[in-house]
Amino acid sequence: MKLLSKIFRREIDGRWFLGGSHLMLVLISILFFNLPRSAVQMGFGFTIGILTEFLFFKFTIKYKNKPFKDRAFSAATETAGLLVLLKSHIWWFYGFLSFMAVASKYIFRKDSNSHIFNPTNFAITMGLILLPSYWFAAWADEFMVSLYPMVHVLLFGIFAVWLGRTYVVSISYVTGIIFWVLLFFPVSSLPKAIYAFGPEFGTIGLIFLFLMITDPKTAPKKNYHQAIYGFAIAFIHIYLRTQQLLYSRYISLFIVTLVYYFLDKRKTEVQPLSVQA
Repeated sequence: MKLLSKIFRREIDGRWFLGGSHLMLVLISILFFNLPRSAVQMGFGFTIGILTEFLFFKFTIKYKNKPFKDRAFSAATETAGLLVLLKSHIWWFYGFLSFMAVASKYIFRKDSNSHIFNPTNFAITMGLILLPSYWFAAWADEFMVSLYPMVHVLLFGIFAVWLGRTYVVSISYVTGIIFWVLLFFPVSSLPKAIYAFGPEFGTIGLIFLFLMITDPKTAPKKNYHQAIYGFAIAFIHIYLRTQQLLYSRYISLFIVTLVYYFLDKRKTEVQPLSVQA
């Protein structure tokens, strides 16, 4: 009851639910669903992610008032998200993207305390741009169609958006998905409905809905900005789906986040990446 009371009063950092969701999902999917990630891939990914975080944390002034264990947990969360969302046979793949995810927080910043892009989404988008498509895939493994991962993400995600005060983004995104799907994919039968809505509310869709577009560091603060933000992401995503683009979720979030950064009147001029003496 004490835990629920703290959650209701938002006295717990929502990132613990985000990180807990990703890390538990990796562990459970490997133990019980045969997730095809090798020990080398996972070890290299977590090592590079945490090492990158340590180097930027030590030699720059961002997060200077945070303990390193907080930053290490953040890096591990980003690597776990990549392990869940992407699959690859390349042994160094997750380490490479973990480096880009963590580095993006320090290089692409709104100000001295916040970054422009969701780190995991930035790494995925850069991977799509820089790496050959046959090196990896950004669609669900078999375990993602099981009931447990969906319930897992749903429960952790609800707590995360409540604590992070970004639930309006999720609500507007779902509203936008329904509106734009009905506009672009007229549903007149059950098979068409499954084709139109199915991908949006599976495990990957729920991770995107609750744990990516709602990142408190990159999403708008005001409710009406959050509503526009979520609706815009839904529009670009569904439009790109009509163009048969497989990775439309990640590209839509990247585009809207970048546009929002340039339109946000609250942003301050980003100073050069300061290095500690």
